[in-house]
Formats: sequence, C-alpha cells, structure tokens
Amino acid sequence: MKIYLSNDIGMQDKKDGSPVTKADLAANKIILDDLEKLTPAIPIISEETFSTNNTDHGHQLFWIIDPLDGTREFINKSDEFTVNIGLIENGKPVFGIVGCPSLKKMWSGSIYDKRPVDVFNEKDPIRVVMSKSHQTEIDKLFLDFLNSSGVSFNIIEKGSSLKICSLANGEADFYPRFGPTSEWDIAAADGYLQSRGGVILKAVDFTPLDYGKTDSILNPQFYGFRNNLVKQKITPLLREFSKKLL
Repeated sequence: MKIYLSNDIGMQDKKDGSPVTKADLAANKIILDDLEKLTPAIPIISEETFSTNNTDHGHQLFWIIDPLDGTREFINKSDEFTVNIGLIENGKPVFGIVGCPSLKKMWSGSIYDKRPVDVFNEKDPIRVVMSKSHQTEIDKLFLDFLNSSGVSFNIIEKGSSLKICSLANGEADFYPRFGPTSEWDIAAADGYLQSRGGVILKAVDFTPLDYGKTDSILNPQFYGFRNNLVKQKITPLLREFSKKLL
C-alpha cells in the first residue's frame, strides 16, 4: 500500500509484455520468505519467479501464488488488485486465500471445510461478472448470444481475482472467461469458491480445471458458477454456445 499510494510504483514491462511494479516484487519476497518458514517442505510456484523450464515440475503438493493480481488496476489506482495464495494437491486447489489490501478485505476457504450456499432465484436476472481490463470479442459474442436466447442478465465489472470472489460471496452468479489467464491468477480464488459450493469448469468439456499441468501454465477458457443451482440452470445454454462459437 505504501507503493500504491506513492508516485513511484516502478512500473516495467516483463518479457511477455505484461507490467510489473515494485509492489509485485516486494510482495513476492515477503510471501516466499514466510511460506518457506511455515512450510519448508512444500515447493512454491510464483508468477514472479516462474520459468517455463519448470512447467513440468512434478509436484503433487505445492503453493501457487500471484503476489499482485490486477497489476493494471494497481497502476490505474482502481483499488481492485489482490494478493493470491493457493495450495494445490494432486492437480486441484484445496485451499485458497485472497487479500484485497486497498479494501482491507480477505477471503479464505478449504475444500475440506466446505460451507456451500445453494441459493438462487430463477426469476432474477443472472448477474454476470466480467473483467474491467480484458474484455474480448468472444465476450461480446457471448453477451449477444445471451440476448438472442432471451436470457435476462446484468453485468458486473470487477478486476483481478475479485471476479471469482464475487461468486463465492454471492455478489455475482456466473463468470465466463474467454481471454488468457495463468494458473496463479485464479488458483487461490478457485479454492475459496469451491469452499463455498461454487465451481470452475473448462468451457470445452465442462470438467474441472487442472493445476500443475505439464505442458503449460495457462488455463483454458472456463466458466465459473456461484453454485450448483446456477450451473444447472445455464449449462444447457453454455453447451450450445461452446459448440457453436468456441
């Protein structure tokens, strides 16, 4: 927050063209140092230290962190940036903690301590949460598809992993993601969402996302659901969209 509130965030471009600031690097050091003290036997995968040479790492249990998710929101002073720490076991997120420093909020949950919230009124419009910074042509096609299918919906715009947290918190019902994301972008929020009874599924075959993939750190296109009631209501439409346009 000291860096966020200062006039010197030290922005640079990484090799892939994405921005990084002094806050990304400072948070990364703090998190790595403390996790190594707390759980010295558990490997850590971090956005800021990851190398493509280490994609096929073979860890069955590992931390995956994004020390500052939503760097563009951080740079634009929008407050919607987060710190994400997820624990992956056998390719699935089993625990996640997401902090939003500017809002002084933190969310966490484990799949071993689920507190599902199965509430959804089918008469209400579906609250679709989407990115503030990364909307694509497919996003627009998808919204056109909902309109043409007679689906009543409202758009909620959020940055970073707050989109997934909004599902778990009951602020939104559904999150379609067609643009690129990496495992560390969503692992922590995915773990928290699952602890609240939600789920994220691949858009291509409606199976859960995999983490610690051997070929790529990138996620496929996916759909996030607040709970099973939402998933049951809109999955038939999503299958039709995926078949036609993905």
